Amino acid sequence: MKKHYKTLIVDDHALLAEGIVRTLMKISNSTGSEFNTHSVHNLGDALAALKTKPSFDLVFLDINLEPQPEIGMYSGEDLGVEIRKRYPGTLIIVSTIYNDFARIKNIFGNVKPDGFLVKGDLNGKKIVSAIKDVLNETPFFSKTVLKCLSNNLDTDIRIASLDRQLLFELEKGLTMEKIAENLLVSRTTVFNWKGKLKIIFGVEGGSDKDLLDKARELNFI
Repeated sequence: MKKHYKTLIVDDHALLAEGIVRTLMKISNSTGSEFNTHSVHNLGDALAALKTKPSFDLVFLDINLEPQPEIGMYSGEDLGVEIRKRYPGTLIIVSTIYNDFARIKNIFGNVKPDGFLVKGDLNGKKIVSAIKDVLNETPFFSKTVLKCLSNNLDTDIRIASLDRQLLFELEKGLTMEKIAENLLVSRTTVFNWKGKLKIIFGVEGGSDKDLLDKARELNFI
């Protein structure tokens, strides 16, 4: 465990962010480590914070953040992917209310978090233990995540940020031409792209509504 951690907390609920700060204070009192914390509540502010130097040692990342299509981000998962790309050595602790296997596997595969917490799994003491484990370079995954990762059922749906962007555009009810214009691709590309996603979500040959219903069911939008 290091002595100093530059820490970013990304959560759209200020009270939850404050709770993480208080938890870090408890860990500081018991270990002697210090946490220089900065809290933000949306994806845009998080991206701006990431540009500061030196880079963050530790990031607490809530997945359930308001989409901001103007910066090409639709959830905390997209932000996690960006952090991993820019700063591969940064410790990331993901938290989410999602507890379905498909969504968890997608987040795990794309972000590769050092800690992955499903909020319904944990109490205060377990959260402290989880953070200490991650700081000691021992990955921590709460029970729902562990169950998901050990499950061999065919629930491994993997989509990327651009796929979520297409789903977001479809959800707005835009025409194929408008979606193609927004995504800077051809109408044919949009058509083929939708077909690929319908296969991935198991609604091949179905309507756009079938695709969106399935994506909502699995918490991808």
